[in-house]
Amino acid sequence: MEIRFDHVVHYVKDPHDPMAAFQLLGFHPVKGGNHDIWGTYNTLCYFKNVAYIEWIGINNLDVTREGSHPFSYHLHKDYQLGEGLSQIAFRTSSIKKVQTQLTEKGVKTLGPYPGSRKRPDGTLLKWSMLFIENTHPMPFFIEWGEEDGVRENDLVTKGLYIPDRKRISYIGYSVKEPELTAKLWADLFKGAVSNTILPGTEQEAVKVKFDSIEVYFCNEVHPRGERPYMIGIEPSNGKTITLHGATYKL
Repeated sequence: MEIRFDHVVHYVKDPHDPMAAFQLLGFHPVKGGNHDIWGTYNTLCYFKNVAYIEWIGINNLDVTREGSHPFSYHLHKDYQLGEGLSQIAFRTSSIKKVQTQLTEKGVKTLGPYPGSRKRPDGTLLKWSMLFIENTHPMPFFIEWGEEDGVRENDLVTKGLYIPDRKRISYIGYSVKEPELTAKLWADLFKGAVSNTILPGTEQEAVKVKFDSIEVYFCNEVHPRGERPYMIGIEPSNGKTITLHGATYKL
């Protein structure tokens, strides 16, 4: 399956708050725009390999609550749980091919659905999204319709991304069954499984290594349930911060 880590979604009450915090930490976060179909808006911080953190908030709760889109449903659940990490996305150059491969493995999918965001400059960004219907935490998939190099050049030209060495290296998940969930991800998305320790902690974890990200599954009791809760960014300066319900290892 041809996929790469794309982004991690962090639900917050006001996306401008973590944006300001990351500016003070020396990063280059930027304004995103509005998702009118979901009743949401966001700010972003881009990293190496066109990966990014999305801080997303709700600006029209009625639209989010009443939406039939899986993303709306998930965000409304986040709203009920409070601030924290929501889910991660893998990108692909062929979302239909990913859907076919998952279907062949007996996995039920939802979509593809169209997505769009109005940028501050008035331009409309479009993409496609695919979701998995499953009882275990799962990523979703996104197809941008452009090669990574083209997207990166566009982001650099618009001043949205300043290329450097910083990258999102891992995501930590709180799950009830780390071994089972890790095996499921590895089997479905072609990852390599190993037992290890969550970086910077003494927490036992089951790691699934992909070519562009490492995902650590921990039997960590978290108030928001089975969801991601930690983001690791490299190169690391050994700093740990708690920001709007999420842990960042910087």
